Amino acid sequence: MSETVYQQHAYRSDQVPAQPARPEKTLAQRLLSAGQRMLPWTRPTQTVSTRTAQVSPSQWQKMKETAPNKECFWNEHILEGITGNIWVRVYLVFSGLGKVMILFFTPIFIFTLLITSLITAGGFGISDWVEVLSDYFLYIILPTGIIWGQFELYNRGYWKPKLLSKLLDARKIFELNRRTGMVTLYKRGGRVRYSYPFIEFDCILATTPSQQGLVNYSLLLAHRYSGSMHGVPIGTLVTPHETVAEYYRLWNMIQQYMDVTQPLPDILLLEEARPKDPTTAAYDQQTGRDPRYWRDMSDDDYAEAITQIEAKQSQMPETGPELDIFAKA
Repeated sequence: MSETVYQQHAYRSDQVPAQPARPEKTLAQRLLSAGQRMLPWTRPTQTVSTRTAQVSPSQWQKMKETAPNKECFWNEHILEGITGNIWVRVYLVFSGLGKVMILFFTPIFIFTLLITSLITAGGFGISDWVEVLSDYFLYIILPTGIIWGQFELYNRGYWKPKLLSKLLDARKIFELNRRTGMVTLYKRGGRVRYSYPFIEFDCILATTPSQQGLVNYSLLLAHRYSGSMHGVPIGTLVTPHETVAEYYRLWNMIQQYMDVTQPLPDILLLEEARPKDPTTAAYDQQTGRDPRYWRDMSDDDYAEAITQIEAKQSQMPETGPELDIFAKA
């Protein structure tokens, strides 16, 4: 089965084709000339970045209940780097206003109307109530309810008209495909900027000073041979203020994810995907791993488990043995 799932360019750390030497003036070399560092290619270990996609079991369960049809950005097939757009923020504002109008303002309006009718000479007749409530429903409840209700349906994955999807869907920045072994960087509008095999990239840890005088880190994949000035920002999976060691662990985890000879990284975010990946499914069957190990934990137990992993990993190398991926001269 794995032979049909994993394609020709799928990355295998035990069968790395010898790569040509780096040409002159690549993006990696330009970054290095500014004092940045290149992280080595290694044989992946089980070390993970605990700072990646920090979601507790209860939050994961809530997300699955709220949007059962929504695909996770990271699964057995692809890892997507995505970002929101301004239209999502605008729509969130209008949806929030609609929710506030219906759940909070409407009871206040009805209560105020009732008090007004009691203190008004002659009171409100049935026709007055019908007229006021009809106008309120027509001009307030109906439009705000449509906006709020449509957003809830969209967010839960039940209704996604094509035009609205183009407007509201998060913009894809990059994609790492485990099955094909390809790394793809996108332009605005979803157009492909480039797509190359994973092994053809160098991993660069870049540093930039913040306005507060702190050091911000960014982890990039730079294509070794095209000379493109555009890197793949895999460091967005963690915050820019992590330790250098954490970025090494992230790079190790990315290599493990792309390496089809290795199981998927053992993290909560990927636990649901493990049975769908042939290598991982075979590994879990062999080791007897509980298929719901992370998801059935309480939040307190999960936090304790993460703390123990961090303590254990602090005494271990961040990455595995270094690989020499280049052809001998």
